[in-house]
Amino acid sequence: MILVRTARQSDIDGVLELAKQAYPGMTTLPPERDVLEAKLLNSVSSIEQSLENAEESTYFLVMEDTDTQSIVGTSAIIASLGATEEFYSYKLNKVTQSSKELDKRVTFETLNLSNHFEGFAEVATLYLHADYRKNGNGKFLARSRYLFMAEFRDRFPDSAMADLRGYFDDDGRSPFWDAVGQHFFDMSFADADLYGGIHGNQFIADLMPKNSLYVNMLPKAAQEVIGQPNVKGKPALEMLKNEGFRWNGHVDIFDAAPSVDTKIDDIESVKNSCNAELIGISEFEHDEAAMISTTNIDSFKTALSTIAIEKGGVKIPRETIQALNLEMGDQVRYLLV
Repeated sequence: MILVRTARQSDIDGVLELAKQAYPGMTTLPPERDVLEAKLLNSVSSIEQSLENAEESTYFLVMEDTDTQSIVGTSAIIASLGATEEFYSYKLNKVTQSSKELDKRVTFETLNLSNHFEGFAEVATLYLHADYRKNGNGKFLARSRYLFMAEFRDRFPDSAMADLRGYFDDDGRSPFWDAVGQHFFDMSFADADLYGGIHGNQFIADLMPKNSLYVNMLPKAAQEVIGQPNVKGKPALEMLKNEGFRWNGHVDIFDAAPSVDTKIDDIESVKNSCNAELIGISEFEHDEAAMISTTNIDSFKTALSTIAIEKGGVKIPRETIQALNLEMGDQVRYLLV
């Protein structure tokens, strides 16, 4: 069975292998063992923290194939951006200027360094092993984060955002980075991305120019990728749009990928998920398909299953009950899919 659950420190080897596959382009999943071990430890600690410290929390989820006991996917939720260090993005703005003397009107775009997303939650680190990109596993992995947010809603703020992976070529080169960041940081896109994942983003505040960047002065190749996700990231963008996320002109400072956002309570999977009591075992072939999760943060798990919704609660198959370690009378959260 395929499950999504909160990560444990013992997951480090599997997470590291996935990080090596994802590199470059995923700042939150650097292929560095020490960094990933710290992320897993932070997630375990976050689950144990009281609500007073919830804004400093990060929750790391993994997808596990229980038949092979292998880690095949990752996702995460950062409770509040900017809680420990500043979070930067670029805001794409339109400017119009005119000259009466020349009878000419000019419209152009600028990029301005912004801390707009500070205080937002971030859904991040979505990565799935290539062999498992089928049977709806990607959507299952992504939506598991929303069931977690819905169940433990008081741990999160009003809004959430997501950074996509931007365009880079087969050699790992980003046209936007080569046109902008390269001139201020004197390192390759892959090196800057890795450095940010390991050391944080303070170096951006130290070296990135604070003035506006004029888009029309950038090379055409750089202009064309502003607000565009990596080809492999387009399905992720569509999933985010289907959940209610929208692009409002903010882009990633490294590769100019779109940063999308929405109100957490407006996320479709949050709005449409429900709590119910487990009242029995279902054996019917024509039950509805659903994601079903546990409601204990210490042992959060989610499975794809069938479900029978009845007046007093829900019935689910014996296999799902066992996989989620449920007992009769337990509360579950479910989302029809």
